[in-house]
Amino acid sequence: MDYQSAHDLPSFVEMKRQLQGLRALSLFSRKQRETVKTLEQQIKGLGDAVDQYYKVLGPRNWIFHDALPVDDITVLLNERPDAEEVEAGLIELYRSPDNLRRMITPLRQLPAMRKRMALIHAAQEDYFSERYYACIHVLLSVMDGFVNEFETVRRGLHAREAEELRAWDSVVGHHMGLTNAHKTFTKGKSTTNEEPVFELYRNGIVHGSILNYDNVVVATKAWNRLFAVADWARARIKEQQPPPEKASWKEIFAQVAENDKRMRANEAWQPSTLRPGEDGFAEHPAGELAEKFLTAWVAKNYGRMTQAISTEVRQPHGNAMPRLVRIEYEGFDLQSYEVTAIDHTAPAVCLIGVVLRFADDSQQTVNLRWLYEDADGQPIASSLPGVWRLRNWGPMAFMNTTA
Repeated sequence: MDYQSAHDLPSFVEMKRQLQGLRALSLFSRKQRETVKTLEQQIKGLGDAVDQYYKVLGPRNWIFHDALPVDDITVLLNERPDAEEVEAGLIELYRSPDNLRRMITPLRQLPAMRKRMALIHAAQEDYFSERYYACIHVLLSVMDGFVNEFETVRRGLHAREAEELRAWDSVVGHHMGLTNAHKTFTKGKSTTNEEPVFELYRNGIVHGSILNYDNVVVATKAWNRLFAVADWARARIKEQQPPPEKASWKEIFAQVAENDKRMRANEAWQPSTLRPGEDGFAEHPAGELAEKFLTAWVAKNYGRMTQAISTEVRQPHGNAMPRLVRIEYEGFDLQSYEVTAIDHTAPAVCLIGVVLRFADDSQQTVNLRWLYEDADGQPIASSLPGVWRLRNWGPMAFMNTTA
Protein backbone atom coordinates (compact mmCIF):
# COMPACT_ATOMS: atom_id res chain seq x y z
CA MET A 1 0.00 0.00 0.00
CA ASP A 2 1.03 3.62 -0.48
CA TYR A 3 1.90 5.59 2.65
CA GLN A 4 -0.82 7.89 3.94
CA SER A 5 1.80 10.10 5.60
CA ALA A 6 5.57 10.55 5.50
CA HIS A 7 5.49 9.73 9.21
CA ASP A 8 4.42 6.18 8.26
CA LEU A 9 7.69 5.44 6.42
CA PRO A 10 9.60 2.64 8.20
CA SER A 11 12.73 4.77 8.54
CA PHE A 12 10.73 7.59 10.17
CA VAL A 13 9.06 5.15 12.56
CA GLU A 14 12.41 3.63 13.56
CA MET A 15 14.13 6.98 14.10
CA LYS A 16 11.30 8.22 16.28
CA ARG A 17 11.34 4.98 18.27
CA GLN A 18 15.06 5.30 18.96
CA LEU A 19 14.87 8.96 19.92
CA GLN A 20 11.92 8.44 22.23
CA GLY A 21 13.84 5.68 23.97
CA LEU A 22 16.90 7.88 24.35
CA ARG A 23 14.97 10.82 25.75
CA ALA A 24 13.48 8.58 28.43
CA LEU A 25 16.88 7.50 29.76
CA SER A 26 17.63 9.17 33.08
CA LEU A 27 21.42 8.81 32.63
CA PHE A 28 21.36 11.43 29.90
CA SER A 29 22.32 14.97 30.85
CA ARG A 30 19.76 17.73 30.46
CA LYS A 31 21.69 19.11 27.47
CA GLN A 32 21.69 15.71 25.77
CA ARG A 33 17.96 15.28 26.38
CA GLU A 34 17.40 18.71 24.82
CA THR A 35 19.45 17.60 21.81
CA VAL A 36 17.33 14.48 21.41
CA LYS A 37 14.18 16.58 21.66
CA THR A 38 15.51 18.88 18.95
CA LEU A 39 16.19 15.89 16.69
CA GLU A 40 12.64 14.68 17.29
CA GLN A 41 11.34 18.10 16.25
CA GLN A 42 13.51 18.05 13.12
CA ILE A 43 12.18 14.64 12.08
CA LYS A 44 8.62 15.77 12.73
CA GLY A 45 9.26 18.95 10.74
CA LEU A 46 10.56 16.96 7.77
CA GLY A 47 7.57 14.61 7.81
CA ASP A 48 5.16 17.52 8.15
CA ALA A 49 6.84 19.34 5.23
CA VAL A 50 6.48 16.29 2.97
CA ASP A 51 2.81 15.86 3.93
CA GLN A 52 2.08 19.57 3.43
CA TYR A 53 3.83 19.51 0.04
CA TYR A 54 1.62 16.66 -1.08
CA LYS A 55 -1.48 18.35 0.31
CA VAL A 56 -0.75 21.50 -1.71
CA LEU A 57 0.97 20.13 -4.83
CA GLY A 58 -0.09 16.48 -4.93
CA PRO A 59 -3.37 17.33 -6.71
CA ARG A 60 -1.24 19.10 -9.34
CA ASN A 61 0.82 15.90 -9.77
CA TRP A 62 4.08 17.19 -8.33
CA ILE A 63 6.09 14.51 -6.51
CA PHE A 64 8.35 15.07 -3.51
CA HIS A 65 11.68 13.37 -4.25
CA ASP A 66 14.89 13.07 -2.26
CA ALA A 67 16.83 15.62 -4.33
CA LEU A 68 14.50 18.50 -3.45
CA PRO A 69 16.01 21.07 -1.03
CA VAL A 70 13.82 20.61 2.06
CA ASP A 71 14.57 24.02 3.60
CA ASP A 72 13.60 25.82 0.39
CA ILE A 73 10.44 23.75 0.09
CA THR A 74 9.50 24.57 3.68
CA VAL A 75 9.93 28.29 2.98
CA LEU A 76 7.74 28.03 -0.13
CA LEU A 77 4.99 26.24 1.77
CA ASN A 78 5.09 28.76 4.63
CA GLU A 79 5.36 31.95 2.61
CA ARG A 80 3.39 31.39 -0.59
CA PRO A 81 -0.37 32.01 -0.28
CA ASP A 82 -1.76 29.29 -2.55
CA ALA A 83 -0.94 26.24 -4.65
CA GLU A 84 -0.34 28.27 -7.81
CA GLU A 85 2.28 30.42 -6.07
CA VAL A 86 3.95 27.39 -4.46
CA GLU A 87 4.09 25.71 -7.87
CA ALA A 88 5.71 28.81 -9.37
CA GLY A 89 8.30 28.83 -6.59
CA LEU A 90 9.02 25.13 -7.09
CA ILE A 91 9.64 25.72 -10.79
CA GLU A 92 12.04 28.53 -9.85
CA LEU A 93 14.06 26.00 -7.83
CA TYR A 94 14.41 23.73 -10.85
CA ARG A 95 15.28 26.73 -13.03
CA SER A 96 18.41 27.34 -10.96
CA PRO A 97 21.33 25.76 -12.90
CA ASP A 98 23.12 24.91 -9.66
CA ASN A 99 20.03 23.25 -8.16
CA LEU A 100 19.28 21.18 -11.26
CA ARG A 101 22.90 20.11 -11.59
CA ARG A 102 22.87 18.98 -7.96
CA MET A 103 19.71 16.96 -8.60
CA ILE A 104 21.11 15.35 -11.76
CA THR A 105 24.48 14.26 -10.35
CA PRO A 106 23.25 11.36 -8.14
CA LEU A 107 21.48 9.80 -11.14
CA ARG A 108 24.86 8.47 -12.25
CA GLN A 109 24.78 6.02 -9.34
CA LEU A 110 22.13 4.01 -11.21
CA PRO A 111 23.84 2.12 -14.09
CA ALA A 112 20.83 2.24 -16.42
CA MET A 113 20.55 6.00 -15.81
CA ARG A 114 24.30 6.54 -16.22
CA LYS A 115 24.07 5.18 -19.78
CA ARG A 116 21.56 7.93 -20.54
CA MET A 117 23.49 10.87 -19.07
CA ALA A 118 24.28 12.32 -22.51
CA LEU A 119 20.55 12.56 -23.21
CA ILE A 120 19.89 14.01 -19.76
CA HIS A 121 22.52 16.69 -20.31
CA ALA A 122 21.00 17.44 -23.72
CA ALA A 123 17.61 17.86 -22.02
CA GLN A 124 19.27 20.14 -19.47
CA GLU A 125 20.60 22.37 -22.25
CA ASP A 126 17.20 22.41 -23.95
CA TYR A 127 15.49 23.28 -20.66
CA PHE A 128 17.62 26.35 -19.97
CA SER A 129 17.39 27.39 -23.63
CA GLU A 130 13.58 27.24 -23.28
CA ARG A 131 13.27 24.50 -25.89
CA TYR A 132 10.74 22.85 -23.62
CA TYR A 133 9.23 20.61 -26.31
CA ALA A 134 12.63 18.99 -26.91
CA CYS A 135 13.42 18.67 -23.20
CA ILE A 136 10.08 16.93 -22.58
CA HIS A 137 10.50 14.38 -25.38
CA VAL A 138 14.05 13.51 -24.36
CA LEU A 139 13.17 13.04 -20.68
CA LEU A 140 10.13 10.91 -21.56
CA SER A 141 12.38 8.63 -23.60
CA VAL A 142 14.94 8.48 -20.78
CA MET A 143 12.28 7.48 -18.24
CA ASP A 144 10.77 4.81 -20.48
CA GLY A 145 14.16 3.37 -21.37
CA PHE A 146 15.45 3.44 -17.81
CA VAL A 147 12.45 1.61 -16.35
CA ASN A 148 12.53 -0.90 -19.20
CA GLU A 149 16.18 -1.73 -18.44
CA PHE A 150 16.13 -1.40 -14.66
CA GLU A 151 14.24 -4.63 -13.97
CA THR A 152 14.10 -8.01 -15.67
CA VAL A 153 10.47 -7.22 -16.52
CA ARG A 154 11.09 -5.49 -19.86
CA ARG A 155 8.40 -2.84 -19.87
CA GLY A 156 8.87 0.91 -20.00
CA LEU A 157 7.33 3.38 -17.60
CA HIS A 158 4.39 4.01 -19.90
CA ALA A 159 3.48 0.29 -19.79
CA ARG A 160 3.51 0.04 -15.98
CA GLU A 161 0.46 -0.01 -13.77
CA ALA A 162 0.43 2.38 -10.82
CA GLU A 163 0.67 -0.56 -8.41
CA GLU A 164 4.06 -1.47 -9.89
CA LEU A 165 5.43 1.94 -8.91
CA ARG A 166 4.88 1.69 -5.17
CA ALA A 167 8.11 2.68 -3.43
CA TRP A 168 9.05 1.10 -0.10
CA ASP A 169 10.29 3.49 2.57
CA SER A 170 10.49 6.45 0.18
CA VAL A 171 8.78 9.84 0.08
CA VAL A 172 7.76 9.14 -3.52
CA GLY A 173 5.71 6.26 -2.08
CA HIS A 174 3.27 8.70 -0.48
CA HIS A 175 -0.30 8.07 -1.61
CA MET A 176 -0.24 11.42 -3.44
CA GLY A 177 3.18 10.68 -4.93
CA LEU A 178 4.36 8.63 -7.89
CA THR A 179 1.41 6.25 -8.10
CA ASN A 180 -1.02 9.17 -8.04
CA ALA A 181 0.84 11.20 -10.68
CA HIS A 182 1.31 8.16 -12.93
CA LYS A 183 -2.25 8.55 -14.22
CA THR A 184 -1.08 11.49 -16.34
CA PHE A 185 1.62 9.30 -17.86
CA THR A 186 -0.71 6.57 -19.04
CA LYS A 187 -3.91 8.50 -19.75
CA GLY A 188 -5.07 7.93 -23.32
CA LYS A 189 -5.36 11.04 -25.49
CA SER A 190 -6.44 9.97 -28.98
CA THR A 191 -8.34 13.12 -29.98
CA THR A 192 -6.25 15.99 -31.27
CA ASN A 193 -6.10 18.76 -28.67
CA GLU A 194 -4.74 22.23 -29.47
CA GLU A 195 -5.53 23.73 -26.07
CA PRO A 196 -2.63 24.47 -23.67
CA VAL A 197 -1.91 21.59 -21.27
CA PHE A 198 0.11 21.66 -18.08
CA GLU A 199 0.31 17.97 -17.23
CA LEU A 200 2.82 15.35 -18.34
CA TYR A 201 0.46 13.47 -20.67
CA ARG A 202 3.05 11.11 -22.07
CA ASN A 203 0.80 9.19 -24.47
CA GLY A 204 -0.78 12.27 -26.03
CA ILE A 205 2.56 14.07 -26.33
CA VAL A 206 4.50 11.15 -27.83
CA HIS A 207 1.73 10.12 -30.23
CA GLY A 208 1.05 13.65 -31.43
CA SER A 209 -2.51 14.15 -30.29
CA ILE A 210 -1.61 16.82 -27.70
CA LEU A 211 -0.03 19.74 -29.52
CA ASN A 212 0.25 22.66 -27.09
CA TYR A 213 2.55 21.32 -24.34
CA ASP A 214 5.63 23.47 -25.00
CA ASN A 215 5.83 25.25 -21.64
CA VAL A 216 7.98 25.40 -18.54
CA VAL A 217 5.38 23.69 -16.33
CA VAL A 218 5.28 20.46 -18.34
CA ALA A 219 9.06 20.49 -18.85
CA THR A 220 9.66 20.92 -15.12
CA LYS A 221 7.18 18.15 -14.36
CA ALA A 222 9.24 15.94 -16.67
CA TRP A 223 12.32 16.62 -14.50
CA ASN A 224 10.25 16.08 -11.37
CA ARG A 225 9.03 12.72 -12.67
CA LEU A 226 12.54 11.65 -13.72
CA PHE A 227 13.92 12.19 -10.21
CA ALA A 228 10.90 10.47 -8.66
CA VAL A 229 11.42 7.43 -10.91
CA ALA A 230 15.07 7.32 -9.81
CA ASP A 231 13.92 7.33 -6.17
CA TRP A 232 11.50 4.50 -6.98
CA ALA A 233 14.39 2.48 -8.41
CA ARG A 234 16.52 3.10 -5.32
CA ALA A 235 13.60 2.08 -3.11
CA ARG A 236 13.24 -1.19 -5.05
CA ILE A 237 16.95 -1.90 -4.55
CA LYS A 238 16.75 -1.07 -0.83
CA GLU A 239 13.65 -3.23 -0.37
CA GLN A 240 15.46 -6.28 -1.74
CA GLN A 241 18.46 -5.89 0.55
CA PRO A 242 18.60 -7.54 3.99
CA PRO A 243 17.50 -5.15 6.75
CA PRO A 244 20.41 -3.35 8.44
CA GLU A 245 21.34 -4.32 11.96
CA LYS A 246 19.81 -2.06 14.54
CA ALA A 247 22.27 0.40 16.05
CA SER A 248 23.49 -0.38 19.54
CA TRP A 249 22.79 2.03 22.38
CA LYS A 250 26.51 2.84 22.39
CA GLU A 251 26.35 3.86 18.72
CA ILE A 252 23.20 5.87 19.32
CA PHE A 253 24.81 7.66 22.30
CA ALA A 254 27.84 8.48 20.13
CA GLN A 255 25.62 9.86 17.37
CA VAL A 256 23.64 11.99 19.78
CA ALA A 257 26.88 13.36 21.26
CA GLU A 258 28.16 14.14 17.77
CA ASN A 259 24.92 15.89 16.87
CA ASP A 260 25.14 17.89 20.09
CA LYS A 261 28.71 18.96 19.26
CA ARG A 262 27.67 20.07 15.79
CA MET A 263 24.69 21.96 17.12
CA ARG A 264 26.83 23.86 19.61
CA ALA A 265 29.32 24.70 16.84
CA ASN A 266 26.48 26.07 14.71
CA GLU A 267 25.17 28.14 17.62
CA ALA A 268 28.62 29.62 18.31
CA TRP A 269 29.25 30.60 14.69
CA GLN A 270 29.31 34.27 13.69
CA PRO A 271 29.23 35.67 10.13
CA SER A 272 32.30 37.51 8.88
CA THR A 273 33.53 39.30 5.77
CA LEU A 274 37.17 39.88 4.82
CA ARG A 275 38.68 42.15 2.20
CA PRO A 276 42.22 42.18 0.75
CA GLY A 277 44.71 43.56 3.26
CA GLU A 278 42.61 42.76 6.34
CA ASP A 279 43.91 40.40 9.02
CA GLY A 280 43.16 36.80 8.15
CA PHE A 281 42.34 37.41 4.49
CA ALA A 282 45.50 35.86 3.03
CA GLU A 283 45.44 32.92 5.46
CA HIS A 284 41.76 32.01 5.21
CA PRO A 285 41.55 28.26 4.27
CA ALA A 286 38.69 28.74 1.79
CA GLY A 287 40.53 31.65 0.20
CA GLU A 288 43.73 29.61 -0.10
CA LEU A 289 41.87 26.75 -1.79
CA ALA A 290 40.13 29.18 -4.12
CA GLU A 291 43.53 30.55 -5.14
CA LYS A 292 44.75 27.01 -5.91
CA PHE A 293 41.61 26.24 -7.91
CA LEU A 294 41.87 29.45 -9.94
CA THR A 295 45.60 28.97 -10.55
CA ALA A 296 44.86 25.46 -11.83
CA TRP A 297 42.15 26.89 -14.09
CA VAL A 298 44.62 29.36 -15.63
CA ALA A 299 47.04 26.45 -16.20
CA LYS A 300 44.22 24.22 -17.54
CA ASN A 301 45.13 21.62 -14.92
CA TYR A 302 41.73 19.91 -14.75
CA GLY A 303 42.90 17.14 -12.44
CA ARG A 304 43.94 19.65 -9.78
CA MET A 305 40.69 21.57 -10.26
CA THR A 306 38.78 18.33 -9.66
CA GLN A 307 40.37 17.93 -6.22
CA ALA A 308 38.67 21.12 -5.03
CA ILE A 309 35.13 20.08 -5.98
CA SER A 310 32.50 19.01 -3.45
CA THR A 311 32.59 15.32 -2.52
CA GLU A 312 28.89 14.83 -3.29
CA VAL A 313 29.46 16.09 -6.83
CA ARG A 314 32.84 14.45 -7.44
CA GLN A 315 32.36 10.97 -5.98
CA PRO A 316 29.70 9.55 -8.33
CA HIS A 317 31.86 10.35 -11.36
CA GLY A 318 35.03 8.71 -10.01
CA ASN A 319 37.96 8.82 -12.44
CA ALA A 320 35.78 10.44 -15.10
CA MET A 321 35.48 13.71 -13.16
CA PRO A 322 38.60 15.44 -14.61
CA ARG A 323 37.26 14.80 -18.11
CA LEU A 324 33.92 16.36 -17.13
CA VAL A 325 35.73 19.37 -15.70
CA ARG A 326 37.69 19.75 -18.91
CA ILE A 327 34.46 19.61 -20.96
CA GLU A 328 32.85 22.26 -18.75
CA TYR A 329 35.84 24.64 -18.75
CA GLU A 330 37.31 24.27 -22.25
CA GLY A 331 35.42 27.25 -23.63
CA PHE A 332 36.55 29.59 -20.81
CA ASP A 333 40.18 30.63 -21.30
CA LEU A 334 40.98 32.26 -17.95
CA GLN A 335 44.07 34.49 -18.09
CA SER A 336 44.11 36.05 -14.63
CA TYR A 337 41.94 36.61 -11.57
CA GLU A 338 41.67 38.71 -8.43
CA VAL A 339 40.10 37.55 -5.16
CA THR A 340 38.14 40.51 -3.81
CA ALA A 341 36.20 39.19 -0.80
CA ILE A 342 35.75 36.27 1.56
CA ASP A 343 32.22 36.24 2.92
CA HIS A 344 31.49 33.57 5.54
CA THR A 345 27.67 33.52 5.24
CA ALA A 346 26.79 30.34 7.18
CA PRO A 347 28.59 27.85 9.47
CA ALA A 348 29.47 25.66 6.48
CA VAL A 349 29.26 28.18 3.62
CA CYS A 350 31.79 30.70 2.35
CA LEU A 351 31.42 32.88 -0.74
CA ILE A 352 34.67 33.90 -2.42
CA GLY A 353 34.27 37.01 -4.57
CA VAL A 354 36.52 36.92 -7.65
CA VAL A 355 37.12 39.04 -10.73
CA LEU A 356 37.79 36.70 -13.68
CA ARG A 357 39.68 38.00 -16.73
CA PHE A 358 39.54 35.98 -19.97
CA ALA A 359 41.64 35.77 -23.12
CA ASP A 360 39.02 37.67 -25.15
CA ASP A 361 39.53 40.71 -22.82
CA SER A 362 36.16 40.14 -21.15
CA GLN A 363 35.79 39.86 -17.39
CA GLN A 364 33.17 38.80 -14.88
CA THR A 365 32.74 39.33 -11.16
CA VAL A 366 31.42 36.15 -9.58
CA ASN A 367 30.94 34.33 -6.28
CA LEU A 368 32.48 30.89 -5.82
CA ARG A 369 30.40 29.03 -3.24
CA TRP A 370 32.53 26.85 -0.95
CA LEU A 371 31.07 24.24 1.39
CA TYR A 372 32.83 22.99 4.51
CA GLU A 373 32.60 19.17 4.61
CA ASP A 374 33.36 16.44 7.13
CA ALA A 375 35.08 13.15 6.23
CA ASP A 376 31.82 11.81 4.78
CA GLY A 377 31.27 14.86 2.57
CA GLN A 378 28.49 16.25 4.77
CA PRO A 379 28.24 19.99 5.60
CA ILE A 380 29.64 20.85 9.02
CA ALA A 381 30.52 24.03 10.90
CA SER A 382 33.99 25.25 9.92
CA SER A 383 35.18 25.27 13.55
CA LEU A 384 35.14 21.44 13.48
CA PRO A 385 37.49 19.08 11.58
CA GLY A 386 36.83 19.18 7.87
CA VAL A 387 37.83 20.77 4.57
CA TRP A 388 36.45 23.42 2.20
CA ARG A 389 35.16 22.17 -1.17
CA LEU A 390 33.77 24.07 -4.18
CA ARG A 391 30.02 23.56 -4.51
CA ASN A 392 28.97 25.50 -7.64
CA TRP A 393 31.80 23.98 -9.66
CA GLY A 394 30.64 24.49 -13.26
CA PRO A 395 31.48 27.88 -14.80
CA MET A 396 27.93 28.42 -16.05
CA ALA A 397 26.66 28.00 -12.48
CA PHE A 398 28.75 30.70 -10.85
CA MET A 399 29.12 32.90 -13.94
CA ASN A 400 25.34 33.24 -14.02
CA THR A 401 25.44 34.63 -10.48
CA THR A 402 27.21 37.96 -10.38
CA ALA A 403 28.54 39.36 -7.14
